[in-house]
Amino acid sequence: MPIRRPAFLQRLRRRPHRQAPHVSPVDFPCLLIDDDGLMLPCADDDELQQLTEPDFTDEITAAFDASARPLQVHLVGERRAIALRPVGEPDPDALVAHVTAYFHHWTDRTAPIPAEPTHICVTHVATVVRDTPTRRRRP
Repeated sequence: MPIRRPAFLQRLRRRPHRQAPHVSPVDFPCLLIDDDGLMLPCADDDELQQLTEPDFTDEITAAFDASARPLQVHLVGERRAIALRPVGEPDPDALVAHVTAYFHHWTDRTAPIPAEPTHICVTHVATVVRDTPTRRRRP
């Protein structure tokens, strides 16, 4: 015979899970590049909030979404949530240049070969960046 839970516990289980509202109208994953050329992949808005700090958003010099659109970092709301907004048309050449520079300066691997469609390429780059150990290489 199954164990019966008290009525108040049964009601708690039925409540829908509330997710944080998305503050960035972009296609994830996104790639953030800081002023040292370090690349930070973000899978969603929650990870964006974890990886960045409101007082240091000016250190992010470039950002691209899954469509290779350049993004601008800005703060929204009283809680100063970090958000991304598209600021131009897709620029895969600029994205490839940042990816190549990152792999040259921060890893011992070669940069992944760009692929089509762009969202698959960006997803692949985000995965490779996460899985590749970083270290500052000598120029």
